[in-house]
Amino acid sequence: MKMFGRVLYVCIIFITVIGQCAGAADTEAAEWYIRKLTRLSLLLAIIWNAVVMVLTPVLLPLYSLETETKRLILIIVAIHNLFSAFIQPFSGPLSSGLRAAGDVRFTMWASLFSTVVCRTILSFILARQLGMGVIGIALAMGLDWCIKALLDILRFRSGKWKDKRVI
Repeated sequence: MKMFGRVLYVCIIFITVIGQCAGAADTEAAEWYIRKLTRLSLLLAIIWNAVVMVLTPVLLPLYSLETETKRLILIIVAIHNLFSAFIQPFSGPLSSGLRAAGDVRFTMWASLFSTVVCRTILSFILARQLGMGVIGIALAMGLDWCIKALLDILRFRSGKWKDKRVI
């Protein structure tokens, strides 16, 4: 829940700032703020996820878990935090910036495609077919973020989002 809250606050900042620029038809300012806020999101994500990575092994002994469970938790937290630190700022907040600029349809279809199609298929392949279990599902989530980030970065660089109208 804490991770969701952090992402939500960052996305609200994107929506507010970029929405104001787009509403004023100032695409140059919108592009500048998208770049600046994405860099800020990346920096904050790296710091936050580094703190979580450091604290996880410290806090894990407080729980009475089997050794294998603790090992899996450490692996899953590492996978999640690596993707969350370096990829998620491009798949979450950047998407909010594009949406705030009026590119709602693209961001909706990109999210649906990456989450429903890619995450589901990759989870099945990695977890069941390759026998990776819960680790495969964690990797599928990260790969879903990679696909979404790639789609959003390509859309941002194409400049097609600038053609959208905000009321």
